[in-house]
Amino acid sequence: MVTTDGIKLRSARPEDLVELREAAVGALCHDGDAAEVVDLLWNGPSTRPELRLTAEVQGRAVGVALGSLSEASGVVRGHVNLLAVAPGHQGRGYGRELLRTLEERLGACGAQQLVVRGSTPAYAWPGVDFRYTAAVCLLEAEGYQRTDEAVNMKVDLATAQLDTAEDEQRLAGQGLTVRRLLPEDEPGFSAWMLGWGGTWQQEAALALTHDPVGCHIAVRGEGDRAEYAGFACHGVNRRTWFGPMGTEESLRGQGVGAVLLRRCLADQRAAGLTHAEIGWTGPLRFYARAVGASLDRAFWLYRKDC
Repeated sequence: MVTTDGIKLRSARPEDLVELREAAVGALCHDGDAAEVVDLLWNGPSTRPELRLTAEVQGRAVGVALGSLSEASGVVRGHVNLLAVAPGHQGRGYGRELLRTLEERLGACGAQQLVVRGSTPAYAWPGVDFRYTAAVCLLEAEGYQRTDEAVNMKVDLATAQLDTAEDEQRLAGQGLTVRRLLPEDEPGFSAWMLGWGGTWQQEAALALTHDPVGCHIAVRGEGDRAEYAGFACHGVNRRTWFGPMGTEESLRGQGVGAVLLRRCLADQRAAGLTHAEIGWTGPLRFYARAVGASLDRAFWLYRKDC
């Protein structure tokens, strides 16, 4: 589609990715890994080719919109996962045209509701970082209603106390072993993870593809008799992010989660990262006490009925 002012809105192609990454890097000033975010969302399991859009000006891709589909409680959701326009082309309505075109395509794919919220298992944010003022203003002008909010916490890996030796010894006395997830754990671990619901099983499975594996577990016993009691992942979607994490209810409050958390953060520090983000944070007090995490980013979640 060519608009009245000569902008060509079309499906994005793999050969556009270099320019799409450049546009995202320029636009997403609060995300240092913006180029990687484009790749993550481009390759998301719920993304279709027709839900990858670009705005082309004079033969150059200067804007990107990426969407996906999901279903919850019988409602098909169309996700607006990324909307970015290169700085030199902002303020000209390109973002609005990309959004409207993506909405049309999501509707044609069966979406009954449009949302701006993390499209798990492959997501880059819980919603819109409210510091991206232009994005917030555009969404609200286009009829999106704010439905919820989420926060990320930040951990300074240079100062966080991440030693776990003493606590691991204490847990061993209770019959619990804390270790890295192994490839041979996959069948039993994946079956156990299904009990957590949502997409955590899929997210944890991604951790097995990393080297070293980006998941630590707490188990009783070993081999075929292993009983999984807790898990924690890092770097599943974004290198600096921690999560998801879960501990069996009967073991909560005994320090299992803190050990798993610290082991993951130690991995991230060893990989050269200076900070970690705890994404879509739930128990704020736990993370603050366990590793000195502090509130960092806030996200607004939006919805619009088709």
